[in-house]
Amino acid sequence: MNERVSLYQNARVSYLDLKYINLYQPLALLADQRTELQYGEDYGERRRRYSLDTGLIFEREGRVFFGEPSVQTLEPRLFYAYVPFRDQSALPNFDSALADFNFAQLFTENIYSGNDRIGEANQLTAALVGRVFDPVNGGERLRVAVGQRYYFSSQRVTLAPTDAPRTDTKSDILFALSGTIARHWITDIAFEHSTQQNQIVRSSLGLRWQPAPASVLSVSYRYKIDDIEQIDVAGQWPLTRRVYGVGRANYSFRDSRWIETLAGFEYKADCWLVRFAAQRFATATQTATTSVFIQLELNGLASVGTSPVEQLRRSIPGYQVINPPPREPGRYDYYE
Repeated sequence: MNERVSLYQNARVSYLDLKYINLYQPLALLADQRTELQYGEDYGERRRRYSLDTGLIFEREGRVFFGEPSVQTLEPRLFYAYVPFRDQSALPNFDSALADFNFAQLFTENIYSGNDRIGEANQLTAALVGRVFDPVNGGERLRVAVGQRYYFSSQRVTLAPTDAPRTDTKSDILFALSGTIARHWITDIAFEHSTQQNQIVRSSLGLRWQPAPASVLSVSYRYKIDDIEQIDVAGQWPLTRRVYGVGRANYSFRDSRWIETLAGFEYKADCWLVRFAAQRFATATQTATTSVFIQLELNGLASVGTSPVEQLRRSIPGYQVINPPPREPGRYDYYE
């Protein structure tokens, strides 16, 4: 039986969310493991979690975007989590892993994904978020955030008994900025600054220009210390009234080679279109795979061949299908 109790209070300028979760986690062990751990046929563990999420919302009207009215907010936020320690060193780990450290993870109780490891917690997250909204439709135009987690106890639960536990008292600092910075220009920037090494250990910077339907160019850069340093360029652009070019190139400075390249075109007639794309993806140090997509589509009826649309959407930020004709983008469209 699972138990969940939540108390939520929301006012115009503040909110408070108090949660208590008591989950029953069944453990799927072999017979010899149950004997060693002295479990019966029907066994499991109770995993209790407590959290308190509270914050303030300061709001004002202003004109920061092209002289147009906007609503600006400043939102300090605190999130406290407490999870009692349970010794799990003798239990197998089937699906748990260390969760990616990002803004969403700052406001969760467990540092692990999956259910086989529940990390003990006695920690506080402090964050400051600023946002800009369209006063007419409420759409978010821009967001900037900074946050950090503080630990009040040492880590004892690890994925494996041989893993080194965390000993520091605070996490890295996260910074993020995303949204529309100018007409037709969209950015997505994130940094992780290590408090122990006193340097940026992970970053991503993206910039996209989308001035018209099915017309987009983007460039992005990714960095992770001692692991990743890549640049990515992608685009969809009309070459003639009926022909659109598509492409992407991802290059690794660390490996000194192309990780992924994609090129193709789309031809649009009055009632049919053709899509062609070729993709090359590096799978190992000296090997790569090549895929070719060719599709003939009759508008509103059927299509023949392998469609590259989903691959184009994954590879090209802001990609749009050209049938039916995409609508003219608004000033703050395509925000991600």
